[in-house]
Amino acid sequence: MSAVQRINAVIIPVLFLAAVLYGVLESSLAPARAEGGTEFVGTIMSVDTTSGKFAVKKDGGGSRFTFVANEKTHFDGGAKAVKDLKKDDHVAVLYQVQGSQYVALNVALKK
Repeated sequence: MSAVQRINAVIIPVLFLAAVLYGVLESSLAPARAEGGTEFVGTIMSVDTTSGKFAVKKDGGGSRFTFVANEKTHFDGGAKAVKDLKKDDHVAVLYQVQGSQYVALNVALKK
C-alpha cells in the first residue's frame, strides 16, 4: 500500500465522521425549524394588543424576541388572538422573518 493510499484510508473515514458529528451538533444547537418557519419556545414578557405585538423570552434565558401577529396568524391551545395572551404564558411560536419583523405564523399556548 502506497503512502497516499494509507493517508486516504485514514483521512476519508475521519472526514466522514467529522461531517456526521457536525450535522448532529448543528441540528441540536439551531432553533427548531418547521416547514415554512422557525420555532421559538418561551415565556411571554409583555403583550401589546393595539399593535398586535408580544415579547417572548426564550426558555433557559438568553434571547428575547418581539413577534407581530397578523390576520394570517393561527392560535392553538385556547388562545384565539393576541388579546388572549397574557404575561407569563408559556408559548411555542412558529415564525418567519419578514423584513425587520418576526411575524408569528402560529402561536401555541403550552401547559
